[in-house]
Amino acid sequence: MFLDAIVRLYQYQRESNARVLDTVDEISVTELTAVVVEGQPSIKDTLVHLFSVTQMDVAWWRNRLSGEDAFRIEHLNQDYADANSLRNLWLETDSEIASFINSLNSSDDLERQYTRVTPDGETRTRVLWEMMLHVINHGTQHRSEVAVMLTKLGHSPGDMEIL
Repeated sequence: MFLDAIVRLYQYQRESNARVLDTVDEISVTELTAVVVEGQPSIKDTLVHLFSVTQMDVAWWRNRLSGEDAFRIEHLNQDYADANSLRNLWLETDSEIASFINSLNSSDDLERQYTRVTPDGETRTRVLWEMMLHVINHGTQHRSEVAVMLTKLGHSPGDMEIL
């Protein structure tokens, strides 16, 4: 049952990111890179951050990279000049997520533990389900920020709820 909930949350993330990216297609590159809300990064910077962090985590979970190496992944904002390049980053990330989720066979798989050493030398161990929920929560936060910016620009992505 818990695995089913995780799968549904990641489907929701896919649908929500698609809706946000469809709305981003409606704005200019100038609007994409502008500071829309004082004290917040641009829409582009927020999405690059969101997709990069998600990619870091899934690379670690899939054992493609160690925890330490995964957290060194850095996508440079200047490498993503427009909505299309952001969509490509998301599609690449989402493909990895889908492959990983398809590899999970039961809720027991969500109990896997992952250990990494942080840049300050602290060793941290986390349970997979906790990290997967964190990624969803992190995404909800940043999609909400982007939705506010898009709405201020006159391009609301509409209802972003799961139900």
